[in-house]
Amino acid sequence: MPVVLHCLQKKSKSGIATPKEDMNIIRARLKVAEAFAKEVRDGKAHH
Repeated sequence: MPVVLHCLQKKSKSGIATPKEDMNIIRARLKVAEAFAKEVRDGKAHH
């Protein structure tokens, strides 16, 4: 099942780095998504 963790629009024409705040949000959401996926695999998800 695909999951969107974060969405952003690149506004700058120069530079390639994703802002640190966005990366922190993405990392935090990825941890939550990984934990959820593990629960689903282990049959422990409660909906």
